[in-house]
Amino acid sequence: MANLVRLAAQLRYHLSELGARNAHHEFEHLVRHLARARLYSNILPATGPVSAGGDGGRDFETFKTDIALPIVGSSFHAFSSGRRIIVFACSLEKRIQTKICTDVDKIISNGKADEIVYFCEANVAIAKRQALVTAANDRGVELQIFDGNAIAEWLAEPDLFWIAEEFLHVPAEIGPKMRTHDGYAVHKDNWEGRTPLPFSRADFVSIKAGLRHATFEVGARPDLSFWLEKMACFLAPTAPRDMVRSASYEVTVAHLRARGDITTQAALVADYFMDVDAHLDIGDLTTAATLLNYVTGGYWLGQFHVDDSDLYNYRRRLADAVQSALNEAVGPGRRAGLLYVQGLIEQTPPDRGLPHNYSAVVESWSAMLDNADKAPLYPIEAFADLLVDIIRIRGNDSDLLSLARRADDLLSKRMGGVVAGEKAIDRALSLLERHDAVAAVRELQRAKLKWFSGERLLGAARILLLLAEQYLQHGLAYAAKYHVMTVALLSRYEHDDDIRRLQPEALLDLLEAEDAAGNSFAFIQLLPVFLQAHIFFDDQPLDTEQHPRLRINLEHLAALLGFLKRGSPKAREAVDELLGEWPPELCNAIINAADQPEGFWNRGSWPEAWTALENTLLDRPFGDLGVERRVRWEGLGLCWNCIFSNDYRTAPAAEQIIAELQLIVFALAERDLGIVPVDISLTIELSDASGSFSIQVSATSKAAFRVTLPPKDRGPDDIGDSILIFIAILRACSILEDEALTKLFDISVFETVFVGRPYAELFREFIPEEHFFERIRLSTATLDSHRPFLSKTGRRVQWFDGPGPAYTSERALGDAQNRYEKILPSLRFTISNIALDPIVRPMLVEMRDRGMKDWEILSILSNIAMGVRLGAFEDLHPDEVKDRGMALLMMVETESDAISPSIFTGALLEMHSELYLRAFLDSWQLQWPSIVDYKGMEKFLVARFGLREIDVPHDDLFYWADAPANS
Repeated sequence: MANLVRLAAQLRYHLSELGARNAHHEFEHLVRHLARARLYSNILPATGPVSAGGDGGRDFETFKTDIALPIVGSSFHAFSSGRRIIVFACSLEKRIQTKICTDVDKIISNGKADEIVYFCEANVAIAKRQALVTAANDRGVELQIFDGNAIAEWLAEPDLFWIAEEFLHVPAEIGPKMRTHDGYAVHKDNWEGRTPLPFSRADFVSIKAGLRHATFEVGARPDLSFWLEKMACFLAPTAPRDMVRSASYEVTVAHLRARGDITTQAALVADYFMDVDAHLDIGDLTTAATLLNYVTGGYWLGQFHVDDSDLYNYRRRLADAVQSALNEAVGPGRRAGLLYVQGLIEQTPPDRGLPHNYSAVVESWSAMLDNADKAPLYPIEAFADLLVDIIRIRGNDSDLLSLARRADDLLSKRMGGVVAGEKAIDRALSLLERHDAVAAVRELQRAKLKWFSGERLLGAARILLLLAEQYLQHGLAYAAKYHVMTVALLSRYEHDDDIRRLQPEALLDLLEAEDAAGNSFAFIQLLPVFLQAHIFFDDQPLDTEQHPRLRINLEHLAALLGFLKRGSPKAREAVDELLGEWPPELCNAIINAADQPEGFWNRGSWPEAWTALENTLLDRPFGDLGVERRVRWEGLGLCWNCIFSNDYRTAPAAEQIIAELQLIVFALAERDLGIVPVDISLTIELSDASGSFSIQVSATSKAAFRVTLPPKDRGPDDIGDSILIFIAILRACSILEDEALTKLFDISVFETVFVGRPYAELFREFIPEEHFFERIRLSTATLDSHRPFLSKTGRRVQWFDGPGPAYTSERALGDAQNRYEKILPSLRFTISNIALDPIVRPMLVEMRDRGMKDWEILSILSNIAMGVRLGAFEDLHPDEVKDRGMALLMMVETESDAISPSIFTGALLEMHSELYLRAFLDSWQLQWPSIVDYKGMEKFLVARFGLREIDVPHDDLFYWADAPANS
């Protein structure tokens, strides 16, 4: 059904283009065939063109028939109007209401009519239609009105689609599909022994359906030759040119898609493009561009052995035809269609040795969307579907995704957010197939925003679960937990049974998020909540064969208890106290399993067991025990250590901050934030004295931050707090200035942070205060709290490690060349002496062995020398000192100017190594972040600015210096 709806939408657009090209005659023929097929069989052909007004407003009419008795098998008699006179009128005018009134007056004034049937391309609102019908009835005439939407829906039906093919010249790739195997078998039987009429469009559409089925359905592939033989009838010399071209296309596609070679069809392809500039309907041009893509792809895949100059000639001929049509196009609908075709053409190489220009594709389609916005009937949904297919191939392409979002916005305006959300989901699934999780999550977030309504609430819930899965896979357990808690809340209170049935799945996802986060105590607390929902909603509860995830979680709980007993027997006793409130059958079974001596948690040494936990969990197991919670996670190259009190008052609010930060981190993935990887410490506390949120840098460490929250739930209006926290931390570890950082934030970051309800509210919904067991939590130490826990499982939101902001290798090479050219002459005798010095030379060799290039070592030596030489000018104005420095850099050193090697001490070399890195950053207009040390900055510049890779040919730093003395 969805296919027919989309097909009707595309046909509606092509109908609208009849008016744009003044195709009155085609419209008259189209609706006459439609009327004969669906209304009355006894219709006379037209007596004059629509544009000439027909005969007194009568464009065609029925003739009287006196057949009194029905004739068995006669469709003519079944659809005949008998002696009733039916008059038909049709119009492409846009101001249709006045036109209908005028034509009805003419028809009534020029002879008898029992009924008037009016076909119009413009849509007629139902209220206006009823008013027109009532006015005609008052004058003794029945009136039926069929507007553009009604005509398009009729044309989409399989038995009438040939009319659209004949008169609308629609693209070959659209059309109703054969649905069932049985229907195909009957269809094939009907054509056994029959020969198609080479001028019959109805026969062509029928043969095309069979050929397409045999082409794309492997089971029907043996019938391919049968249908190709039938299709060849339309290639006969007596067939109309349009029919020949349509058949050429179908035969070529069938050979390529089903047989993997079209070399034998080269003559058909050449013939098709011979007069491509004579067929300028949007549908014809779209088909031509599609064929061009087919044959070009076939050539590069070795499935079309022709001279490539033929392909480029086809392309030029088609591109010229489209450009010529664009130069003449007036309406936005036709321009949109032509620009769409132009984008299809740009997907192929323009000439030998030249790649296809994908930026030109994007440019054409962007202009197409500009025009489509002004053409309400343009089939934007079909374009959105095409983008899904292309994204499945190209993956995370920012330009394509930007086009897709623009298309979504148009779909939302025309068809509502539901349809646009469907497209976003289709793109997300395509991206997930390619393992482009970051781009997929962005598309899912867009779909979530469009579907979070009663109409698609179930779909939105499914999106939330899929988002949670992706966040958990990337080590963001609290972001995942936030999403699944939202679904669990919806499923707990919504009246829709389908949504309520999601409750066990959502709670199981919540269990797994808590488990992965190392919140083992919360995992134990929530397991009975899940089991209750599972037993209530499932018709095979507790069947571990039917529910493998249930079995895995029960086994994992036993393993956690086993590890806890081995590493902290006292903590195990406290947890057993909680388990004692469970049903004995469940409690005893889990405890007995946990206490098995042969359990894998008892194998090997404790460090080996600990490593096994690091390979399984994202954070320390039973990390939610103890007076203080320490949550560790990673993202964007930063290691986040979040610290807060483990009481019921603080934990929900602190976890909310962590969840929101994790969502921000993922939303900013793959953006160059200029982050230098560091460890961050973030203490979160609630204060009764504080009426508002605040963040401060610690007095003892620039990498430690303290967030103070007021003692109230933070709602949607407070999401900016987490963004402020993130920005404060980002400013401390990014090389970018504030203005550059601000440009990297957009609405998409804010949209992800709030998920339906405040996190803290959801936390308390599923762990109320009486079930938090604060006494047990605070009195029980976490598992092996002094042993570091470094998770090795799952993926992370990666640090952006591409070339640095504004970095180009050309400039870097130029800078290196410039340093050799300027510094070597100004230090030639100093370096000659250093090269022979037994103390300084080894230090420079060690710097080189660490990876420093000679131009960097030269720069460090030059900075030391500059400091020595400028020491005599301390009393000068800074501007004068700067001028002196530039003069010293440009001088050519004499032997008497040389600086003693003893000046270049290890301490000075170390100090100026850091100063040089600062100067290097300044040269790229970047800043040294406040919490980054020398080693961290060195690693950053090596990774992102080619610090230890870029070099140019030059004389050796240590051995060239003998030359000046001999010159």
